[in-house]
Amino acid sequence: MKKIYIVLSLILILTFRYYYEHEDKMLDKALIYAKENRNELKKVLKYYKNDKEKLAAAKFLIRNMPYNYTLEQYYISPKKEIFKLNTMEYNPDSIKEIHDSLILNGYIIKNHIKYDINNINSKYLIQNIEAAFSIKEKPWVKKIPFDSFCKYILPYRSQIEKPSCLRDSMIKKFVPILESYHAKTSLQACLIINNELKKIMKYKKIDTPIYPTIDETYSSGISACDGLCNLGTFIMRACGIPISIEQTTWTKMDLGHSWCAVLDENKFYRFFPGENDPNRDTSFLSSKRYLHPAKIYRRTFDANYNNIKRKNDDGYISHLKDPLIKDISYESIDDTLIDIKIPISKTISQKYKSKSDQIYLCTFNFYKWTPIAIGKKIDSLCYFENVVGDNIFIVSNYTNEIGMQYITAPFYINHTGKINLFIPNKNNSQKITLTKNKKKSNMPHTLHYWDTNLNNFISLKYDQSTDSTQSYSQIPSNALLWFTIPEKITNQRVFFIEDKKIRTY
Repeated sequence: MKKIYIVLSLILILTFRYYYEHEDKMLDKALIYAKENRNELKKVLKYYKNDKEKLAAAKFLIRNMPYNYTLEQYYISPKKEIFKLNTMEYNPDSIKEIHDSLILNGYIIKNHIKYDINNINSKYLIQNIEAAFSIKEKPWVKKIPFDSFCKYILPYRSQIEKPSCLRDSMIKKFVPILESYHAKTSLQACLIINNELKKIMKYKKIDTPIYPTIDETYSSGISACDGLCNLGTFIMRACGIPISIEQTTWTKMDLGHSWCAVLDENKFYRFFPGENDPNRDTSFLSSKRYLHPAKIYRRTFDANYNNIKRKNDDGYISHLKDPLIKDISYESIDDTLIDIKIPISKTISQKYKSKSDQIYLCTFNFYKWTPIAIGKKIDSLCYFENVVGDNIFIVSNYTNEIGMQYITAPFYINHTGKINLFIPNKNNSQKITLTKNKKKSNMPHTLHYWDTNLNNFISLKYDQSTDSTQSYSQIPSNALLWFTIPEKITNQRVFFIEDKKIRTY
């Protein structure tokens, strides 16, 4: 027993030594990446040299700053004139008119990435750290482990928004409310603050692609998912409530969704800021069939170092490879998760095969196959872990020469993992009458099927078309189908025919 204890102790010591040596190396690299901003960051480390906890917090922020950035956006004219749209200066209803007018006059939107490591100064970092520690001994905060405090309370940003200077004012406004309610846990505190958020924010799609800032969303009180999640996260973290943002790409409707999660006693509780309260289940994500996520990812401030240098990377650029994205499907989805194993199509040419073992599980989302998970290719088989079934997917790989190529046929997989490949049989046709889009019935409607030889949707000729329906008699059996109009609108979903019934995904 004594020998076992000595061996285990040695392993523990070596593990901790590796962990801290690794962190020190990442800090050193961050300071190198800082370039001209290096002295600013070293000022922060010097400022906290006699405070062990705050120094650790400062190191945590600095070593992860190379992976965090602001997406700065502005309009630029053909004459290179720059216009920055500050939504706080305009009525929200007039934003679309301004955007449309700028585009009509030849302006285009420019995206510029500003990395934190090169732009955040010592004054801002110190103010942020002091503000975070000022509420650290509050009843709902003091039991939170330091690691969780650093990850989910300390960060000054949620995603890619411009860092805000409102943290102190949020503390002054909202912390007294928590004290008046005698909040004792982070979950209780989250419920209280979320009730306050319901009074000051609401969901509204903003008719401009400009990414919202915290200050703009707080001023207007309206935004879409990202804006509300960023503001809700910012306010709650200012109050000492550990919050993360999670996201998914829909598989049964177009686009995706973001929401927040509060950490309480080592468990996350999901909610949407200003709307749904945190619960012990994910009912707001599964109340309807199309709201069942197939994969869920958590946005973090600290980098997942395994994502930074992937072995045998194929070079494809995807948010799935972002070191600040963590796959949490296994801990977040109530549905039964399955592992997918599917063979590569025999018709795939050798030129389409990537030298990398990376492959992508894709869902059809807003007119294209969109990757939702990274898997591994072993010999002629494709593997993906922790996915929800009852969905339609296709598998792709990537090469620099060809780009993204599909290496399987589209397939339906049920909740138990049973797969049906959509390989159209043109010798066995079927008939169907489809209903036109009611609001767009005057437009031409076209039915397509996925051709596994051409790896594309191919249109079919209709037999008869009325004001409300369109009939076909030469639809290949076992085909993936898509019924569209020329205008690009959301939720023109793919479907297949089973037992003479339409199943839409």
